[in-house]
Amino acid sequence: MDSMKVYRGMDIGTDKPSAEMQARAPFGLVDLVGHDERFSAGRWIEAACAAAERSASPVLFAGGTPLYLRLLVQGLFPGPPADPETRVELDRLWDEHGEAAVRRELAAVDPVLEERLFPGDRKRLLRGLEVHRLSGRALSEWQRDETEPALPGRFVLVALRWEQQAHRRRIEERIETMFDRGLLDEVRSLRNRAPFAPEAGRSIGYAEALDVLDGRRTQQDAIERMAVRTRQLVRKQGMFLKTFADLRWVDIGPGESADDVLPRVERALELTD
Repeated sequence: MDSMKVYRGMDIGTDKPSAEMQARAPFGLVDLVGHDERFSAGRWIEAACAAAERSASPVLFAGGTPLYLRLLVQGLFPGPPADPETRVELDRLWDEHGEAAVRRELAAVDPVLEERLFPGDRKRLLRGLEVHRLSGRALSEWQRDETEPALPGRFVLVALRWEQQAHRRRIEERIETMFDRGLLDEVRSLRNRAPFAPEAGRSIGYAEALDVLDGRRTQQDAIERMAVRTRQLVRKQGMFLKTFADLRWVDIGPGESADDVLPRVERALELTD
């Protein structure tokens, strides 16, 4: 359940499961498209539903994209598909005039959505404008009136929660590990094959690596910028998850290992009537 693990070849910067891990427990919904292809939440939910329907057992969705979680639990509306020309216009609006201009325009046509979206949520702010331009209807209206369940059945929602300082250390260590494992070489190789699609090229780690390769940042600058963006993402994810009233939190204490935490996760995932 990760919007960046869908891209083939983007392995180090997304911390994709290794071949060894996948041999022990195969993962679905990874490597769905090339790094030069555009991808949407609608395409992901189609793939997720197909994977669930093929499975004879309960499915565990794990990952860090709360929007995908909301689509699974609350459903998807059949709104207008993406339009490449409109997206180019809206990308230009953001790049030339900034988020404030985008929010002003969105607030005029869909104030409910504009108020709900977090600062910096470029993708969903622009999607809100795109839907209105293409359909003449507010995206929030589509969501309210046309949303259909994505999957039948019951969901148990569980989230891990680290102590703040421990989480900061983990972020810093992970970023250092990415560069040690060859993030710059990975990005260079991918770009030599084809340009990055906008979503992939703006993602945390890949945008900064491209800046380093093009001489716009030093590696240390990139590391610091990635840490800032990741902490911002963590805060945004936390706020998003708090909107799920029935979510069960599993708190992780200092020095605890995965083996320590696993029994609590298993208990949290149990169905209760």
